Amino acid sequence: MIPDLSQLRILDSLLREGSLTRTAELLGMSQPTVSRSLARLRRHFGDPLFVRAGQRMQATARALELGGPVAAVLDAARLLEGGPAEFDPSSVSRSFGLYMVDGAVVNILPRLLDGLARADGGAPGVQLRSVHIDPGSLEQQLERGHIDLAIGRFPHLLKNIRQRKLWQDEYACVMRPGHPCAGMLDRDAYLTHRHVLIEMEDTSHHNAAITRKLETLLAPTRILCHVPSFTSAAHIALHTDAIATIPRRLARSLARDLGLVLADMPIELPPLQLALYWHERSHRDPANKWLREFVRTTLADDDAAPSGLHYVETA
Repeated sequence: MIPDLSQLRILDSLLREGSLTRTAELLGMSQPTVSRSLARLRRHFGDPLFVRAGQRMQATARALELGGPVAAVLDAARLLEGGPAEFDPSSVSRSFGLYMVDGAVVNILPRLLDGLARADGGAPGVQLRSVHIDPGSLEQQLERGHIDLAIGRFPHLLKNIRQRKLWQDEYACVMRPGHPCAGMLDRDAYLTHRHVLIEMEDTSHHNAAITRKLETLLAPTRILCHVPSFTSAAHIALHTDAIATIPRRLARSLARDLGLVLADMPIELPPLQLALYWHERSHRDPANKWLREFVRTTLADDDAAPSGLHYVETA
């Protein structure tokens, strides 16, 4: 017998949450009910579907394969039921998966969490999760609903992916207090001092291009090291005479938090354009629509966001 909608909702939630307890809470069921339904699903598909990995339930290859078809069936069921219900963050429990590189986790996620706390009417049941995945699977994870929204620059996301531009950011430099270039960083000084470069080719093609350009401008002896994240570069700059080149909004936050000196970029680099990305299957979902608008307005209203932001949603 084909699994019923209730069982499919449980499977869909387990794929999102990786937790029997959390799935039971979100669906308003008891944990034994969820466990019994999972047992029936395992018998039906002849596969364990989920295996214990620490505190989480890790999906098997078969479960991941089922994610897309299950989501499509549930989407169709909602249409047959008369369309999706409105999403009310003040009364609904929902966990949203967000994908961001480390700089966005540091600079953006705290502002979103603060925005939830200050939201009109409150959003006590809404949780935001920063999800760590293989960057090469981002499109697939968006399609399956494991990630609700990606925030950053991901121009390789093309198939059935929608996007909305957030802002364009220039680059800036951070260095330790007392650095010889503090307050007087010109082009010559920039090129003759040591640098820590960020190597993020797997997660940020734009920053990889920036790093390749800096490698052509700097003598090899001027490159102290390569590190895999913006935050680690800032910490290296704090404890050495190296300069770190970082997107300005993040550089401003790191300079404030770590006591670094912030300086304008003395050479021209292509600006970084950040956007929101989501899958076509989530485009009309009321919860995802609420999330996109919440992120857009929260970041637009933040004092760190300058004027001139662009909001253009693709067709």
